[in-house]
Amino acid sequence: MTPSETIESLLFRTGERFDQVDPTTWVLQLGNRRRSRVFVMIEEPIVLLTVPLASIDTHTPERERLFKTLLELNADLLRSAYALERPDSEDEEGAQQVVLSAALQIERLDVNELLAVLDDMTMALDTHLDKLSDWKLDPTPSAEA
Repeated sequence: MTPSETIESLLFRTGERFDQVDPTTWVLQLGNRRRSRVFVMIEEPIVLLTVPLASIDTHTPERERLFKTLLELNADLLRSAYALERPDSEDEEGAQQVVLSAALQIERLDVNELLAVLDDMTMALDTHLDKLSDWKLDPTPSAEA
């Protein structure tokens, strides 16, 4: 079975709705209260699960407090973490994407491990976003990967 077939099979077994974007990328619609979308991307030998939350830049109010809050909230998570993704540009003042993400080895991945990660992410999205409301972080369907 190819990595793409493995991931698609596991996504079917989660019971969540998903769409395939390209041969190695899917968008999984969580059944949580915010109807969050998880981008599932194969980058062999791992699969990345990412929920974009917001773009921030050097002008984002109270950025340092946001960073501190995200680090503190990471302590609640077992299988995923908040992170910053910088676009490919070299612009120091360019926007960064706040994401909730996890990485799993494809070779040993089973549905229980995938469900555990999705549960971890769902808990974070349903409880932490209220604590992050000052920065209007929101994994709405309009968020871009």
